[in-house]
Amino acid sequence: MGHQVRRRGSFTSFMAGGLVGALLGGAIGLGGGAYVLLKHPHFASRLRADLLAQPAAPPIAYGDLANVTVTVDVFSSGHPISRFIYGVAAADPATLIALGATVDRWGGNSSTRYNWANGHAWNAARDWEFRNGNYGHKGSAADDFVTAALAGGAVPLITIPSIGFVAKNDNNATQSVGVPAQGGAPLAPGSPAIAGYDPTSNRLLTSVPSLAVNPGPMTVTPAPHATAVYQDQWAYELTKKFGAAPKGVGYFAIDNEPDLWSIVHTDVHPARMSYADMLSMYEQYAVAVKAQDPTALLLGPDLSGWTAYWYSDLDRGSDNFATHADRNAHGGQAFLPWWLGQVATADKQRGSRSLDLLDVHYYPQAQGVFSSAHDPSTQALRIRSVRSLFDSSYRDESWINTQVDLIPRLKGWIAQQYPGTGLAITEYNWGGEHDASGAVALAEVLGTYGKQGVDAATYWTYPPPNSPAGAAFRLYRNFDGHGATFGDISIPVTSNQSGVAVFAARHSDRPEVDVVLTNETPDQKANVHLKLGLTGKASATQYQVAGGTSQIVPTPLASVSDALTLPPYSITLVRVIEG
Repeated sequence: MGHQVRRRGSFTSFMAGGLVGALLGGAIGLGGGAYVLLKHPHFASRLRADLLAQPAAPPIAYGDLANVTVTVDVFSSGHPISRFIYGVAAADPATLIALGATVDRWGGNSSTRYNWANGHAWNAARDWEFRNGNYGHKGSAADDFVTAALAGGAVPLITIPSIGFVAKNDNNATQSVGVPAQGGAPLAPGSPAIAGYDPTSNRLLTSVPSLAVNPGPMTVTPAPHATAVYQDQWAYELTKKFGAAPKGVGYFAIDNEPDLWSIVHTDVHPARMSYADMLSMYEQYAVAVKAQDPTALLLGPDLSGWTAYWYSDLDRGSDNFATHADRNAHGGQAFLPWWLGQVATADKQRGSRSLDLLDVHYYPQAQGVFSSAHDPSTQALRIRSVRSLFDSSYRDESWINTQVDLIPRLKGWIAQQYPGTGLAITEYNWGGEHDASGAVALAEVLGTYGKQGVDAATYWTYPPPNSPAGAAFRLYRNFDGHGATFGDISIPVTSNQSGVAVFAARHSDRPEVDVVLTNETPDQKANVHLKLGLTGKASATQYQVAGGTSQIVPTPLASVSDALTLPPYSITLVRVIEG
């Protein structure tokens, strides 16, 4: 997605995230009869519904919500919940504080072409006519971002450009010309050109070289009109200005969705990235950045979505991944586990880690989910599709049409290829921010990240604090308006009826248990009895977001055993304090 969409008060026409305006033929396993709609963040992961029949939605079989029992194992050792799963992107300090967000991400399409030495120059690539610009900024936009994130109590996540070229100036009239509708295979291995297009002239017109390693002395004040930009020097500059992690920038991601450079940044990088390209690019930049801040965590490869987990961009070929010659040349192994294994081997030989967290983007692909649609069918599908994150029995109701099982799948690849690596999902959004279904879905996504042991996650961009989705976020991070949070130790919890999803945690520093419950049904109240097995005294307070509202309403409970009433499409947190 484009960088800092919500924050821009000017230059609003120069931002990413709109319709790219080109169609690619076909999709994986579908021959040439379907087309891919290039609307970020989907790109080659979203199909036009009018050209591809969607899988039939399964019948909804809710349980008896008049008598729901939720059982919490408060004596389980549980497992830690990373506080960094509650991240956002491009948020100002007031928003970070209101949401209780823990990470603020500088990322999106335009981050690939950001000139940190100039401080306020980007190229918008295909998102806006391949033009340079400044998004209304002067001075160092990145420094301002880090300052704002820290002021809001969040850890900054910075995207390091690694495409090789960044904007030479912020003049909106500086624009690439003659750019083809999409990229292609390189004319020869290592060539920047594709059939019918050589990017050399547009590189010279719009950009300056951007390299991993500075061959000269480091400085925190590079020349704003430098003829080359060095990314290890940027990491050095950030460390000197803000301190090494965890004091300053805590995370560095090695670029943004390089699997889509041939589509988004076609003017300077029309050649499709291969398995080998993705590996060498990451290693070159990650090692350089890590050398300047060894305490920061490095993220990669920052893939755009489902298709990129399995294939390289070069595998697209002329037959929509049917032949996938690049994958075949690597023993038929899916791209992401191959990449992980290769990074592990290189790190072992070097004697140090270049990768701390495997980083992917993931958006629900079912029709209408990632949108503002709120018809009954989409509402139900939006909530149901959260299961693609964790449920191996759930067949995704989209063009994917198979079990995604995202988090267990990725964790399995990590265990096989590079044990000890964390997992980050640095772009996701379930849509419906101003609708009850979006709030329920987000509450379940956040609960799932904690329950499944994700290490970091950042929403794109952020739910408005005073929206239903914002209330769902605040229920985990600021449910009383004074910084009260969901617990940091995930503990087992079950509901005996489908239609009520549950998540539970306790706090490692005080005798408090928190239970989040969602009513997934649009027209049924749920009557719930909590079974916690506590033997001593305890007090309880209910914090509830009624369906479609943005308010968290507290209600003291006379007893922990009191029955709870969950209105349709509502979210409820019950805080239980022992003693």
